Amino acid sequence: MEIINARRKHMQNTLTQQIEDDIVFGILSPGARLTEDSIIERYSVKRHAVRTAFTELKARRMLIHEPNRGVEVISFTPDQAEELYEIRLILESSAAKKTKLPVAKTISDQLSEIANAHKDAYHSGDFRSVFHLNKDFHRVQFSCCSNKNLVKMVEEFARIVQPIRVMQYGSDEHMSLIINQHFTIIDAMKEDSQERYIQATRDHLPISAVRAFRKHYDRLHAKQNRIDKV
Repeated sequence: MEIINARRKHMQNTLTQQIEDDIVFGILSPGARLTEDSIIERYSVKRHAVRTAFTELKARRMLIHEPNRGVEVISFTPDQAEELYEIRLILESSAAKKTKLPVAKTISDQLSEIANAHKDAYHSGDFRSVFHLNKDFHRVQFSCCSNKNLVKMVEEFARIVQPIRVMQYGSDEHMSLIINQHFTIIDAMKEDSQERYIQATRDHLPISAVRAFRKHYDRLHAKQNRIDKV
């Protein structure tokens, strides 16, 4: 029975992650209405698994339930995106401030291993691995923060803006910056300068991601307006 339950839990986690990944990479577009039947057909799963995934993804703020419309993929305006990044800046700076430096060598070694794998994945064009390795990097980074409730909030707001972050994966300039910043963060965590680590953390939240999202949003809505006028 334990083996069966473990297998069911793994399958459920896999479905939830598949849907989240498809939201992040725009396969399930912002504002798209999701029905249980459409998810059952798309992922070849049982109805109870879909309902559980919907519940989990609503808790993660990846899906919302709109009265008389059902479940939809989360969407937001550029102004809302900018506000979310402002919140992330506050939260992640606070988490950096609450981190005791220098961190243990086991932590810095683990971060270096992930950062190198992340760099290799980007250069090989494996964007899904880039996405997951980036999450792994920051999960380990912020696990060093002494305030665990703050860590949960950091993870929550980072998850909400995931679709914005992946939009920049096609920019070599942006990704080279992100990759280099990972190693800057590691170097800062090896030392005892709180100020340097806080600054490295703040620098890793570039406003360029929001600008790119704004351009995409404006272009998309301009196109939709032209279609509506036809």
